[in-house]
Amino acid sequence: MIAGLLLLAVLQAPAQAKPASRRSAVRQPPRVAVNPPKARRSVPRVVVDAGHGGVDPGAPMAIGGGLREKDITLQIALKVGDALKQRGVDVVYTRKTDTLIALADRGRIANQAGGDVFVSIHVNAANPHWKNPGSARGFETYFLAEARTEDARRVESMENEVMRFEGPKNADSSDPIGFILKDMEQNQYLRESADFADIVERRLAEVHPGPDRGVKQAGFHVLSTALMPAILVEVGFGTNPTEAAYLSNTVRQQALARVIADATTEYLDRYQRRVGSSGPTGSHD
Repeated sequence: MIAGLLLLAVLQAPAQAKPASRRSAVRQPPRVAVNPPKARRSVPRVVVDAGHGGVDPGAPMAIGGGLREKDITLQIALKVGDALKQRGVDVVYTRKTDTLIALADRGRIANQAGGDVFVSIHVNAANPHWKNPGSARGFETYFLAEARTEDARRVESMENEVMRFEGPKNADSSDPIGFILKDMEQNQYLRESADFADIVERRLAEVHPGPDRGVKQAGFHVLSTALMPAILVEVGFGTNPTEAAYLSNTVRQQALARVIADATTEYLDRYQRRVGSSGPTGSHD
């Protein structure tokens, strides 16, 4: 009960600055000083997560060739990592092959690697009950907090569905709020994650033809165990044939990867300037 009240207070507190228009559906958590568990280091470490994998194919892509969400997310995630490496950033992948990694384990991989930020790549899918599901398109970026809109809850449910592949050990993790409350340490990163998501969304708008669907919040299990600024990027709708073709194009994937990498380094630079020597980067063991 106390943990629940603390979380509610964090989510309902007003932001220090007027939020950007793309955050109209997001209640901004207050900015708090982050006390990283690592000493400062000169080279930041980014953990890149390709959604789904292995027996969890994700959503089908609305084009031929048998491509699934898991294929597109891996292709883009590897390109994001390459782009970050070219910028002098240390990169850790949660997966580099077609394998299933439990949602909770992805955050744990990030923590064990001493990651500074966590970026999870996904492809959206329209609700088949929508009037014209094939026409849905666009990109959106999420951070971890209770979903505030029906659409955010839809995406949350879709991305958390992978837990059915993970076996009974994760059966007790289906509570949409309880898993957030179980580790209140994550709360200190809410505002930083929101800022990070806003930069990614703005940068994606530079190259993505689809509409900017905004920064949103939802209870993604994949973000819940990553104790660092963490976001989930829906790079487009695989259920839209035009957008599916766009997302499967190598040149387009490179462009998306470039701006996600640009956004990540921009966020890290801004954070470092804001907090100085107590920034999110630290020394590696």
